[in-house]
Amino acid sequence: MRFLLGLGMAALAGCNTAEAERLMKGEPPPLTGSLEGGPWLVEDVNGGGVIDSARLEISFDPGDHNTSRVSGRAGCNRFSGAWTQNGTRVKFGPFAATKMACAPALMQLETKFLSTLGAVTTLAFDPSGAALLKSPSGESLKLRREASSF
Repeated sequence: MRFLLGLGMAALAGCNTAEAERLMKGEPPPLTGSLEGGPWLVEDVNGGGVIDSARLEISFDPGDHNTSRVSGRAGCNRFSGAWTQNGTRVKFGPFAATKMACAPALMQLETKFLSTLGAVTTLAFDPSGAALLKSPSGESLKLRREASSF
């Protein structure tokens, strides 16, 4: 029994604290992958969902290390900008966007979405394949690849 405990502790020694706690609770490790491609549909912005009639989508052009581009629809306006992904670390921006006016609620959602996208720094995938983007201050986005129309 001591051998197994020692073996488990040795395995955990290579993990950071959050990973070790997750493993001790029996939770699976976060799934990893790439955001490349798209479109991804935005399902949630900061735990507040998305307005039913709004279509927030985002696509990730892999480019090369210096020219990777992100583009999409932020609800009312189209946007584009730079992005990078290194494992579970992501960085977005700066962004450029069109300047159309829409209903106030849609404009507020768009502002919240673009602000959150610019702040996120980490990426994980849940077991269903949704991408979970989070900022150090707790802002979050949930994206899901759009189903193929075939």
